[in-house]
Amino acid sequence: MRGKILIYTVGMLLMLTACHNHHDDEDDIMPERTVLVYMSGENNLSGNLADDLLEMLAAKTDKRRHCLLAYIDDRNTKNIPYLVRIVNGQKTDSVSLRDMGIGNGNDTSSVAPGVMRDVINYAFRKYPSQTADYGLVLWGHATGWTVEEDSIATKPAAARRRAYGLDNGTDSKDGKASWINIHTMADVLKQVPHLKFIFADCCNFQCLESLYALRNVADYIIGSPAEIPDVGAPYVTVVPAMFERDSFYVHIIDRYFERTFGQQRRVPLSAVKTSAMNAVAVATRDILQTIKDTLSLTPYPNTAKLIHYYYSPLHYDANDFMLRYAKKEAYDKWKAALDEAVVYKKMATTWMTNVTWYITYTDFEMTEERYGGVSMFVPQNPTAKSNYGKYNADIRTTAWYYATEMKDLGW
Repeated sequence: MRGKILIYTVGMLLMLTACHNHHDDEDDIMPERTVLVYMSGENNLSGNLADDLLEMLAAKTDKRRHCLLAYIDDRNTKNIPYLVRIVNGQKTDSVSLRDMGIGNGNDTSSVAPGVMRDVINYAFRKYPSQTADYGLVLWGHATGWTVEEDSIATKPAAARRRAYGLDNGTDSKDGKASWINIHTMADVLKQVPHLKFIFADCCNFQCLESLYALRNVADYIIGSPAEIPDVGAPYVTVVPAMFERDSFYVHIIDRYFERTFGQQRRVPLSAVKTSAMNAVAVATRDILQTIKDTLSLTPYPNTAKLIHYYYSPLHYDANDFMLRYAKKEAYDKWKAALDEAVVYKKMATTWMTNVTWYITYTDFEMTEERYGGVSMFVPQNPTAKSNYGKYNADIRTTAWYYATEMKDLGW
């Protein structure tokens, strides 16, 4: 238990009081599920943030059973980041970061660990779910598990991690500023109410490295292993799906997959049950041992035809990789573990890359047999591309690296 019974009781009374103070008498009931859309939009997605808010306002929800919240940080210099509830097409109960007493009260980075923790806790305390059923939407930029230097030179080296966010902090359109590493995010989310789901409306989130890191903070993680176009999810239809009692991840993916992005291109998507991720790590450790003689850094096998989800091939489809290099018996055992984790998925045959949204990946063939819905990093010969030495080193900072015993492979 997290404290003594007296403290717990007082805390529950405060939560009930907060709920009473922020609902009309006719709606004086705690929602069945509370969903917070965390919009880290102080970057070049700020215009898309406004469009997605309009879609959320147009979405249909049951105000007595559903609580939809949005934390909004755009690049408007006049706006301090703020939290709102969306009810009947209106933004209500707006409260700024300053009024919440979070950060420095001004335009604090929304991906600073303390700010993210405090905003989520504030939102879920103010609008508690009667069944402790919470969802979190991560809206913004992301690059999966990868590690990059932060452009803010005053930050210590330990803070120079990149995975989700991109908060410029200066209300500028572009540039490198604050990110939060997935493993830091996992530590943050351990300090908030347990999540029924995380829906990542950002690029490259469905990688085994990130899914393993977040396995203890949410029951399901929904998102794409690939890059996604700036417009993201169609919230008019996705919002109602987020409040489905049991089949929410199926409906979120189905509604998202219905949106096309030029010439009928779609976003590949998956839902992962995190309780199965430990078994996936064990199975991955075992299968890698069976192919370690094939996979040596020098020379590394030809990866040109492997399915990858990023303009720089850092995120290979995990199923495609294992299918190509493992023997059938080992693959079948590993695939059984993966199928327990990936509970639903939708395949796209092409998707658009970072450099320009008019370029698609064409150097591999995507099929139902090869599509796994999740990616993984495969260490490569560092002489093949200049950055691979760095990536090979960075993967060693992840919990996934140690869980799968990649060190024993010489990686």
